[in-house]
Amino acid sequence: ELRLAPNHIEQADAHAPGTIENIVVTRGRVEIRSEREAPCVLEQGDAILFEADVPHSYRNLTDREALAYLVMTYVETIG
Repeated sequence: ELRLAPNHIEQADAHAPGTIENIVVTRGRVEIRSEREAPCVLEQGDAILFEADVPHSYRNLTDREALAYLVMTYVETIG
C-alpha cells in the first residue's frame, strides 16, 4: 500500500536489475516518472507496469491523500 500526502513527491532509488513494479491507483491522481519512460499520470482505476531498476518517483497531483497498491517483482538468479 502506497499512501502519498497531498502534493507529495516520493523519490525511489533504483532496485536490483530486472525489478518490475506494478502500480494500481485506487484514489487520487498520481504521476509516475522513470528514467526509461515518459512520465505517466494515473487516476483511480488506472495501472502501470514498468522497469524499476532505475531511479523513479511517485507524485500526488492532488490536494488530498492518494492511495495506490504496488507489487514488485524481482528477478531470481539460478546458480
